[in-house]
Amino acid sequence: MHLLYRFAHWLRDSLPWLWIVIERVNIVLFRLRYSCRLQHVEAEAYKMAEPYKMQRIADIPAAELVNFFHRQPDDLYRWFTPHGFEADDVIALQRNASFLAYVLKQDELIVGYFFLRSYYNGTCYFGRMVDHAHKNQGIGTLINRLSFFISESMHMDSYQTIATDNIASIKSCARAYRLHPIGTTTNGDTLYRNCRL
Repeated sequence: MHLLYRFAHWLRDSLPWLWIVIERVNIVLFRLRYSCRLQHVEAEAYKMAEPYKMQRIADIPAAELVNFFHRQPDDLYRWFTPHGFEADDVIALQRNASFLAYVLKQDELIVGYFFLRSYYNGTCYFGRMVDHAHKNQGIGTLINRLSFFISESMHMDSYQTIATDNIASIKSCARAYRLHPIGTTTNGDTLYRNCRL
């Protein structure tokens, strides 16, 4: 899996036209394999998220998510750069059926964002962001539990990368699932497989 992860990143950076073709094929195949089950799993996840309101990013205006990204301090992005953060980037993600992305809202304000970048072969990669003004309220741990619940319920193996000095994220993940290190990325982050506690 570690070599496949590296190859995928090389392909995306070196041959972007081919990556676009692969992404489009993946979207079609993912929808065929998972769309029916996903509706049931999401309904359960929405209940788990209470008292927060959980929504797919496809169901909110792109500008709302862009504003959330722009509210965050610059130093947060040294740990979180999985995609672009402007309107065009968000709209592309909203149209991607294999990019399972959600927000948590409190009083109609986005306080958390997370995604499972998913593939039809049964793997996915987690990413998350908690609003800087709502840190230390358990939102990160809830997001981790929701992400793992979705991946497990969809029978997908889940992975993520975490910077070695991002201790808060490592501790938050450890409250929801077990992190099994399987390698190191080119920028020094650790690639983990997410396993049941």
